[in-house]
Amino acid sequence: MRSIKWQKSYETMVRRLAETPHPQSKKSIFPTMRELICFAAMLGFEKETHVPLNGDTLEIDYRIWQNSELALDLLFLIPLAHRQSADILREDAEDEMTEIFENYANGGLEILKGWMNEKPDDLNGDRAILAALQKHGFLQLEKKPEDVLADVEF
Repeated sequence: MRSIKWQKSYETMVRRLAETPHPQSKKSIFPTMRELICFAAMLGFEKETHVPLNGDTLEIDYRIWQNSELALDLLFLIPLAHRQSADILREDAEDEMTEIFENYANGGLEILKGWMNEKPDDLNGDRAILAALQKHGFLQLEKKPEDVLADVEF
């Protein structure tokens, strides 16, 4: 299987969320780029937002995906749910399967970018993501998102 591509135009956001340590936790919001791309793919799938890659791309080597059973499961399950046919899992459909996953991830990154733009004062992105997850019904909180930041792990 080939490496998983993602849109270079999201590089600053991806690096901020998956590489830059948060001032409070001293860890990035997402443990790795792989986890962020998986989150974005699930978000894109849930919101029915799949956007073809356009222009320059970056890659996450497929060997990195092999180190996570959950990431591999998502890499197969999202295209399977999209196509609603096991034929997408055939070896000769591997490129199409990967492309479907990438397009949902790209759509999810587009959504995340919009969420981040809604809270431009949030330099780390955690409050923007939590507020959007709550706003869109993905997260039920009795408190404000900023009051539970220490308890949430992506």
